[in-house]
Amino acid sequence: MTVARARLKPGEHGSVSYSMLDDGRIRARARLRLMDGSEAQVSRVGRTRDAARSAVQGAIADRLGAAQGSAELRPTSKVGLACRQWITEMRRRSLWPDPPIRPQSVDEYERVLGNHVVPGLGSLRLHELTPPLCQAWVDEMVAKGKTGQYSMVATIGQAASVFRKVLDRAVVHDAIKDNPMRKVELPRRATPVPRALTPLEVYRLRRAVRDWEDSRRGRPGPAPTGNLRAAVDVMLGTGLRIGEVLALRWGDVDLDAEKPTLTVSGTMVDIKGQGTVRQDVPKSRAGQRTIILPPFTVEALTAIRPAAAATDRPVFMARPFRSPSAELRPQTTHNLRTSLRSALELAGMDGTVHPHLLRATVATFVARRMSIADAGALLGHKVDAGVTVRYYIERLTLAPDTSAVLQTFIELGAAEAREAGLDGTTDDDGDGWEPHSRESAPAEPMTQAWTQSTLDDAGW
Repeated sequence: MTVARARLKPGEHGSVSYSMLDDGRIRARARLRLMDGSEAQVSRVGRTRDAARSAVQGAIADRLGAAQGSAELRPTSKVGLACRQWITEMRRRSLWPDPPIRPQSVDEYERVLGNHVVPGLGSLRLHELTPPLCQAWVDEMVAKGKTGQYSMVATIGQAASVFRKVLDRAVVHDAIKDNPMRKVELPRRATPVPRALTPLEVYRLRRAVRDWEDSRRGRPGPAPTGNLRAAVDVMLGTGLRIGEVLALRWGDVDLDAEKPTLTVSGTMVDIKGQGTVRQDVPKSRAGQRTIILPPFTVEALTAIRPAAAATDRPVFMARPFRSPSAELRPQTTHNLRTSLRSALELAGMDGTVHPHLLRATVATFVARRMSIADAGALLGHKVDAGVTVRYYIERLTLAPDTSAVLQTFIELGAAEAREAGLDGTTDDDGDGWEPHSRESAPAEPMTQAWTQSTLDDAGW
């Protein structure tokens, strides 16, 4: 009668059997049930039964300690496949209510992986990754940066951070036991030096914008909207990001109150397959705030306010090229930046000024006249004071009243321009822009430096 073999539990092995080889050595064998439920036969050879048994027991320990993988990802899966699965997973989570990650962030991660990780490491198997190999990948990017136009330090940090997340997921799926990227040394990023415009430079900035809009009056084509001038004054009066400015709706603005205000309730983002769209929440929860407006900002918004505007109508509306009844859409950040560059070129100031410099300028002046905490609250930065703030204190969404301080800033610039004989007009509320700091390099597109076959081979 045949006795059925006992069913092993995951991690268990059966009894060791022995057989004599022709050369006199002993072969030891044992059945092993792996942690995923599959069975394997472990066999080792020794000069004696004890040596063969010890070799089998060591092999069993190695098999149980090695990564087994999951139904989705295994140690033999390629790095490119692991990257693609992680992006797919992040895209699903970006659709959750109150998502932990935004769609535009997933787009950026996909670009970084496709440009820097997959071409260099994508065709390798996960079990082939080692700390020295990952370090060599980083070192190669550093060397490339030394001979190129950019240092690559920021790009390396971003690529390493995203790849680390991919491999953390591989650890969760037991495709690798340890994340080799956590043992890699990265180049140190230089500490940025904040740059702010002076009051006189801001005067020239506002003057240049007004002159550009005046130069377009009477020319063929659409009439000037005044959007650029108003957008610049909103940024200077609030410290808002350009995306937050263009996401404003007339329902967010109260110009008739005793203290006129503006509420930040969204931002403009670029999403793959959708283009530039309004996201109904700011960049962070701390970014949800109401700001008291200085008079010069109120004047700029009043100048472009329609006689009757629905609350959901964009403050800075894109032109309805198809028909006046076309869907009302906010102006895009790209469009506003293009107008800004045109204004700078006309004034002979084209160079390196970018809208984020206005945010730094506002923060610097408020911090010097009031406090760093007030500047942070105005900009919508997160204030972390531990459990007390997190769980017990209701967050104040009204930013500190900086309207008088920022009005003073604009008036100082006008006064300096008069003293220097630069105003050229009795209108002290002129527009102009002075370029000073280097604009951040635009996000690089998905490069085609490698062939489709390379991507396919990597599982990407």
